[in-house]
Amino acid sequence: MPTETGSSRVARQDGVLRLHCNESAYPPPPAALGAATEELDNACTSYPDSDCAELRERVAEYHGLKSDMVVVGNGADELVLLTSMTFLGSDDAVLVTDSTFPGYVSSARAAGARVHSLPLDDYRVPVDAVVQAMAAPEAGAPTLVFVCNPHNPAGTVLEPSDVERILTAAEAAGVIPVFDEAYMEFAGPDHEYAISAVRAGRRLLVLRTFSKAWGLASLRLGCALGPADLVERIRRTREPLPFSVNRIVQQAGAAALESRDYVDEVRRKTVAAREHFCARLTEMGVAFQPSATNFVLVKPPGNSAEIAARLKQDHDILVRDLNMFGLPAHLRVTVGTTEQMDRFCAALATILEDSEVHNELNTGLGAPKGRIQVATGPVIEPAALFNGYVGANVVFALTELNVWQHLQDGARPFDALPPLTGAEPSKLLALLRAAALLGYVEVSSAVTPSDPGTASTVALTDAGRVLARHRGFFTWGVGGYSDVLLHLSDLATGRATFGTDVDRDGGKVAVGSGLVGEELMLRTEHAVVADVDFGTVADLGCGDASRLIRLCGSNEARTGLGIDTSRGACEKAVKRVADAGLGHRVEVVCADVLDVLDERTFPGVELVTSFLMMHDLFESSGDPAGTMRMLRKVFPDAKWFLVGDTVSQDWGTSPSTLPIFSVEFELVHAFMDTPIASRRAYEDAFAAAGLRVQRREPFGAPSTWLWLLAAE
Repeated sequence: MPTETGSSRVARQDGVLRLHCNESAYPPPPAALGAATEELDNACTSYPDSDCAELRERVAEYHGLKSDMVVVGNGADELVLLTSMTFLGSDDAVLVTDSTFPGYVSSARAAGARVHSLPLDDYRVPVDAVVQAMAAPEAGAPTLVFVCNPHNPAGTVLEPSDVERILTAAEAAGVIPVFDEAYMEFAGPDHEYAISAVRAGRRLLVLRTFSKAWGLASLRLGCALGPADLVERIRRTREPLPFSVNRIVQQAGAAALESRDYVDEVRRKTVAAREHFCARLTEMGVAFQPSATNFVLVKPPGNSAEIAARLKQDHDILVRDLNMFGLPAHLRVTVGTTEQMDRFCAALATILEDSEVHNELNTGLGAPKGRIQVATGPVIEPAALFNGYVGANVVFALTELNVWQHLQDGARPFDALPPLTGAEPSKLLALLRAAALLGYVEVSSAVTPSDPGTASTVALTDAGRVLARHRGFFTWGVGGYSDVLLHLSDLATGRATFGTDVDRDGGKVAVGSGLVGEELMLRTEHAVVADVDFGTVADLGCGDASRLIRLCGSNEARTGLGIDTSRGACEKAVKRVADAGLGHRVEVVCADVLDVLDERTFPGVELVTSFLMMHDLFESSGDPAGTMRMLRKVFPDAKWFLVGDTVSQDWGTSPSTLPIFSVEFELVHAFMDTPIASRRAYEDAFAAAGLRVQRREPFGAPSTWLWLLAAE
């Protein structure tokens, strides 16, 4: 039985913790050590049995097979090579998956075969794609398909039904499936479907190893199990190197198999340590992929290569950076003992706290090199891209002319629109025709060559009604940031400077944000504010005062203060407040929020709101937690903080379609040198300031949240 004294097995005497090779944390069965020692003492001068007869007999008995269905090799690696050399040639193809053990590809290429690789499906073997590739291959029928199950390095395992689907498709196509099950002992008997298929006489090969669960990595022993005729062909390929499995290995492997309860105990200890490790990662807020093996695929924030280097240099811990597997930003971490996993977590926490890789204040598109990973997204064809640019300007223009609003209640005669919009009829008609080509309006008439003056009508399509609800994004993005987008190259080269040569239109930004708020955020805002009892509200970044008017206009006892740095926004805000008859209860101050807050405090304010501008405050101070503490000091009587803001997207996984707003939001802020923080950075700052998250709700725009915070 494995004992706790084996906890040092993955930690060398020099103190280095080896969590990079998926080695066992426990010693092999005592019988295996005894057999190896005895063979070393008594038979070093003798060559091993080239046929490995006794070992093959023991392996066959262990798995319920005949000995002619077993071939052994110098680790499973050698058997991958032998299998490729046996069944592949220059006219053959092999099917593999991306981001897995590279030996499949290198062995196939050594045999001169072509390689067809399929991407993983959510860290899993893409069963549908594998089946389809065998049934209707794009690059010729494969001869072999290598299936890593459980998958290295993802840690996922196939269900028996999926193994059967692959096997059935392979049999129909005349393909030999090779299931590499190096980590199957950790997944457990419920997943050992491929072995049972071998027993049933199906045509497949299963690879197993003694390097992982059996704890014999240093001795190098693997086996291939399958039909006798396939196994015999592999054995003949190995004949030129008859002694690849030495005497010590043969005796140790045979003796290990006598300890039938050993693997169950290793699995139990590994599962317990793995669950402990994953719980610690969850507490730390570090992403990981659930695993059925003795390793975990970890996705820490920041540059995985840099983190791996820091773990080695500063903490004597080795882990596998997975850039070489085609999984950038991921680490593969072996599961050792619970004590070893605690050591790893403590080291990682130190790195994430102290290193720049954990500075989540900037995790948007403007993040420093290596801070984030961005997947290649779905293709937007050039015509769609260009016409989308034209369409965005059309949508903005029709918003400015109030056309969307005029069409909300149904179709209108075209002739009624120019007087309502102040637009020249011919120019307005051109805009509407462009919108019709984009699918958002219908411009219909009974015009004929003989009667060109027949009246036209204009109506929104279903898509147009949806678009109208999102028109605020176009006012914000096209109207507010058109100058920034126009001068991206100048800003990138330094020929122009934001705020001096190039600036946003604060008024349009405010109006656009207000439109988004009214159409997409208002219901959520109402639902959250309904739970808050307050008499005085301060709105930081008040924009055009829409929110203050809503919050104070609904209750005659309420008063409000709005602060915004944009003169254009403030001018609109003052006018709107006056038009609403709230000038005596709502004050608007045009100034930098931080400057105002540095100069005075505001006792009596019970609710502090900030919508879509907290990222500016975080950037200005450089200290999110300090910013929140300052707000608590400046508003000493505040019981509630209502914060709505957009956080950085996770662009590491390609979305099926790009969401509206997010890309431009992060891009323009990158050129404004305003970092975009992660949701975690916000909530860490709230907690550091003694603010409890009472509610967190998705807030209209992509990656945007509304937090109701209670002062502790």
